[in-house]
Amino acid sequence: MDIKIDRDFTAGTNSFEEHAQDRCQKYFDNYPFVQSIQIFLRGDKHPTKKVKLQVRLKGKDIFASAEGQHHHDAFDNALSKLKSQLVKYKTLR
Repeated sequence: MDIKIDRDFTAGTNSFEEHAQDRCQKYFDNYPFVQSIQIFLRGDKHPTKKVKLQVRLKGKDIFASAEGQHHHDAFDNALSKLKSQLVKYKTLR
């Protein structure tokens, strides 16, 4: 399991990292072709928080992004978009 969180600000909260680890672990368990997930967060000073996900599959990268009032909300929205892409990839494979 390889989950990496990149921020454009230095201060970070462990609650978001724990939330991201727990939620991403389900994707590694349910979709064995997922190799790594990279999470990009836009800074704290923006009015809307943006999260971008890059998922490395066997031979392909999938991207999903979402915005929300908090990073947790944006992350959950991006994961729901990611899930539909993973289901589509799995059916085509």
